[in-house]
Amino acid sequence: MLLCNGFNVLDPENLGGIMTKRIVRISVLCLTGLLLVLGGQGLAAPKKIFLVFSYHPGLFWHVNAEKGLRDALKGIPCEYRSFYMDTKHHQDATWIYHISQEAIRRIKDYQPDVLVGFDDNAAQYVLAHFLGTPLPLVFLGVNREPEEYGFVKGSRKHPGLNVTGVLERHYFLQSIQLFSSLLGKPVKRIGLLSDSSATSHTMISNFMKIAKRHQLPVVFFKFAYSFSGWEKIIREAQGKTDLLVIYNCEGLKGKGDRDINSDDVIAWTIAHNRVPEISFFSRYIKKGFAGGIFLTGYYQGFYAGKKVAEILRGVSPGNIPIDVPPKGTVAFNMGRIRELGLKIPLGVLHSAVLFGK
Repeated sequence: MLLCNGFNVLDPENLGGIMTKRIVRISVLCLTGLLLVLGGQGLAAPKKIFLVFSYHPGLFWHVNAEKGLRDALKGIPCEYRSFYMDTKHHQDATWIYHISQEAIRRIKDYQPDVLVGFDDNAAQYVLAHFLGTPLPLVFLGVNREPEEYGFVKGSRKHPGLNVTGVLERHYFLQSIQLFSSLLGKPVKRIGLLSDSSATSHTMISNFMKIAKRHQLPVVFFKFAYSFSGWEKIIREAQGKTDLLVIYNCEGLKGKGDRDINSDDVIAWTIAHNRVPEISFFSRYIKKGFAGGIFLTGYYQGFYAGKKVAEILRGVSPGNIPIDVPPKGTVAFNMGRIRELGLKIPLGVLHSAVLFGK
């Protein structure tokens, strides 16, 4: 007699019971396996993205760039961790070294799937530390050449390492050409002004190279560390320049080395300056500078986010081009344009972003 679990399997009365139990047992096992598979898909761990910012929380460029990056990654489950180096307020080498080491330590503890660096200091002092490791790196808002940071092994189209990113290149020549047409006469005197941050020095240097290449009449380029220094440069520019290119005013210091709000700098400048101001940031134009062709932080972030998405889908960073977003936006502050007596052709007006109407 053949027994199974106490049943005589040859007994017709017991055979049905045994088969029912086996079918139930197999069904339960199959259902459990299916739930595990489906559950595994539905509860997949989100991708870990570490964001290291060169500057401080609340900086308009960082805020807009982060929003663009997150929007580009919608549909991909991600969790984010942020770290701010605050190097616009603290520019000394000691601070930069220690804050970089702290960022590196936190990144190693977090073990992200992708590390994203915003602007040059994050790229130079943090991302570069992880070159040649398995950690994918993406930068954005970088003003210097990526080769200077060791980010290109092959070509910019195929960097060949574990890094890719988005370069920040402002529309310097195009903005000057635009305002030359608004003035209705050749521009003979151009002034360049910025705060004294490392990024500002890089950008003004880039502008000067373009000016030399295109024989633009730059009569001065100056950096201001303090608000009082800024005021002096603005006053000296009156009657000596036809256009004033202002790059950045976020890092100015007041008495006691306190930080000066850039809104206050812009308000003082438009109250005491009669030279058309060219800016490359929509926020500055919205606050009162005359206009320019700008590249938004949002677009930088969105473009970088698309590269992060490619990496999360399995593409090697070394096969994703390092490049520049292809499009800039013309903008004017119409209140300021009227104050300065400028007239904008209808064709330009209809395609521009207008503030201060």
